[in-house]
Amino acid sequence: MPIIFNPSQLGIWNFMNLILSYSSHAQLGLMHGLNKAIPLSKGDELEETKIRNSIFWLNLALSTVASFSVFLFSFFIENSYKFPLRILSIIFFLQMLYYYYYSLLRAKAKFILISNGILFTSTLTTFLVLALSYLFLDPIMGALIGLGLSIFIVLIYWHVKSNYVFKFNFNLKTIKKCFIMGLPILAIGLLDSFAVSIDRMFIAINLSETQLGYYALGIMMSGILSIIPGSVASVLYTSMLERYSLNEDPKDVRNLLLGPMRVLWTLMIIIIAIILIILPLLIQLYLPKYIESISTVQILIIGSFFMSASYLPGQFLIAVNKQKLIILIQLIICIIVSIVDYFCIHYGYGFLGVAIGTITGYSIYGIGYTSIALNLIFDDKKEILKYLFWLILPLLTLFLTFMFVNCLFNFLPNEKPQLLFSIIKLIIVLFATLLSVWIVNKDGVVFHFFKNEYKKVQTKLYQSFSFK
Repeated sequence: MPIIFNPSQLGIWNFMNLILSYSSHAQLGLMHGLNKAIPLSKGDELEETKIRNSIFWLNLALSTVASFSVFLFSFFIENSYKFPLRILSIIFFLQMLYYYYYSLLRAKAKFILISNGILFTSTLTTFLVLALSYLFLDPIMGALIGLGLSIFIVLIYWHVKSNYVFKFNFNLKTIKKCFIMGLPILAIGLLDSFAVSIDRMFIAINLSETQLGYYALGIMMSGILSIIPGSVASVLYTSMLERYSLNEDPKDVRNLLLGPMRVLWTLMIIIIAIILIILPLLIQLYLPKYIESISTVQILIIGSFFMSASYLPGQFLIAVNKQKLIILIQLIICIIVSIVDYFCIHYGYGFLGVAIGTITGYSIYGIGYTSIALNLIFDDKKEILKYLFWLILPLLTLFLTFMFVNCLFNFLPNEKPQLLFSIIKLIIVLFATLLSVWIVNKDGVVFHFFKNEYKKVQTKLYQSFSFK
């Protein structure tokens, strides 16, 4: 997106996505209730049908109301946002239907269909947004239309492949049950959205669209890095819920949390180490308009590790009905981040200071969720401290090594070859990071996982290219 948009346009685009992110809450928690109610009603086809049909028609009504509300809002905002918001009102409607199908398919454990839909969404969004933003005189309008078309196409795909027919049904008892089950998760979702959007709200209100665009580049990068852990957590959620429902003991779910959590930590720290060094060079070469955002992007990329680390324990806490603890942490984050952002803006630190507030919130997310989840699984506090050590040591090593090489290379002449020095930095940082990863994974659990996955890929490649 930064290749298409200048910083000011990227600021508007990010603001549109910020509003769109609240579409998942306009269904008043019903999708979360559906996600819980259908797996718990497994085997009772009549009850599943009631849930499916009742929530569909109510969601359709809520989608219409929410879409119209966004359209009305466009008449009371600055001119630069008016027409994009009117297009967004249609996308808002489609996005709520998208959430319904995604939730229904996930509740029915149709993960292949979900994966295909997500893949199609990513591919179509990338192609259509890029293509239409180039074709339209106003790139923002073209990008929004491309986004809407991609969601619409995937909706048709899911509808055709799932073969669901939604007969009109408005069972109040079923709706009430889903609403009550989903209400705590709705509260969590709203607080979560607010916690991760406070930063952009402060920038949008107090700074310019261009500065919001600089900051948005970092948010986009950290969001991309969160796709893998977010997807894994989403897929494992249903299994966690089913396993917990047998005896209602959090310890029964430990195998779905501990192993995947360590693998994700290892994967993310390696990816972040590479991107932290390479991205500034890419911005200088291909996005010179965004050079001012490099420090902010690097701060947010480091923070994305903690945010990524929060997804799996967060889903675990929801599955074992510890939503109140999540809400407490989110309230603390909202208060702390709001205070930090306010003072950073007030004392002139700009969007770089806001990024400090954001990484503070991300850190509380990752460490807080993980600590609570581990406390429910382990009786021995030493085990909890060991896992927290495994979480923090590689990131601390990465951060200190990164600061060291930056300080070291700053003493060199400005005419230094950027590519060569970036490669040297990458080798040093990656070596130190991998060493710390090896230290905390001496038991071989993580390496055994990657070895097995490599063998699976190797087998599939061999089967694909072998001739019978």
